[in-house]
Amino acid sequence: MSQQTLELMLPDRAAMDDVLRSPVPFALWTVGDQCLLHHWLDHAVNLGIDKVQVYTADRPAAVRGLLQESMLWPLEIEFRSISQDEEAPATAIAADWLPWEESPPAARSGWELLDRAAAMERIWLDRLSEGEDYELLSIGASCRIHPEAELVPPYFIGDHVSIGPGCRIGPYAVIGEGSVVCGANVVAHSHLSAGSFLGPVTALEHCRLENGVLLSLKNRSRLDEVEPHLVSSTTKTESSVPWRERIDALRIYLKMRGTEAPQGEFQTFNGLTLPGDPARGGLRNRVGWLPLVWQGKLRLYGVLPRTHEQLEALDPDWRGTLRHAPAGVFSYADCLGCHSPDDPEEALHAAYQASLPPDSLAGQIHAYVRNLSFRNLNRSPE
Repeated sequence: MSQQTLELMLPDRAAMDDVLRSPVPFALWTVGDQCLLHHWLDHAVNLGIDKVQVYTADRPAAVRGLLQESMLWPLEIEFRSISQDEEAPATAIAADWLPWEESPPAARSGWELLDRAAAMERIWLDRLSEGEDYELLSIGASCRIHPEAELVPPYFIGDHVSIGPGCRIGPYAVIGEGSVVCGANVVAHSHLSAGSFLGPVTALEHCRLENGVLLSLKNRSRLDEVEPHLVSSTTKTESSVPWRERIDALRIYLKMRGTEAPQGEFQTFNGLTLPGDPARGGLRNRVGWLPLVWQGKLRLYGVLPRTHEQLEALDPDWRGTLRHAPAGVFSYADCLGCHSPDDPEEALHAAYQASLPPDSLAGQIHAYVRNLSFRNLNRSPE
């Protein structure tokens, strides 16, 4: 009997994801009880597939890590990183929709991407509620649900969730694992990611609460800073900026005292606002970036931050590489005298840096910064 193979292509939606700004590819977004890619693995098992080949250009390291942990599926899984979607075989299926449903037209914006995720979740909840064991499958293990809470199907409640008195959960509500919904809340047509906290007397309808960030799909609004007693996350995530870099950034900042502060501000392609002028190019911008390091918003050593226009001006292969590379105050390109993303040579050095593990060149960049004469920055050519 010949081996049956399912080819999957995980479409690159990173450039479109300008609303949620998820750290993982769209195929790894949670739909109901698991991520979209895991739904496809379930589908493969149900079809009697022996082998699954996965192709992706969007954050391949994250996909590879997930697949390496996917040991529950009796499948041979082969992963291949590609530089763009078009490199996947023509026979590969685009896994950006539920496997048992016909896919609608592709999303065209960040909000439409969120709408797509919500639509998949509604379909999944309808399918779940039609099963004979719905009451057993719709509520996870070790949950504490107050007897005065009202559960309106369809809904799904993950493990270790606490729901207080007077709450109405549903219809079309997904409450992620370890979440706390205090009391007198309404959660309908909404998704709460794992570890969400929802304060008392708060109503969420057509919303997505993701790691403390509240998104209203109805009003097309994103709220990053909500009062923590109303909305927050109980999940303690490790900062992407190591404490050693934060301390080094403070030391450098003290050495740069007296350096002319940058004027104005600009926004990077991934939504970070930085002081200075991206076209100016010299090292003077950096004094204004250092405080963002100890705030955990920017690495000390990484590729130079880029505006959307500067990213789009690059070769498509380099765009895909740099889009997911950690940005930093000082880069490998700085060591070679290229201080602006508008410098053609800088892109070459940035692509090289991005192709390596994140901290591979940190020692070399640190040595460059240590020997940099900050007193001369005000006179340095742009």
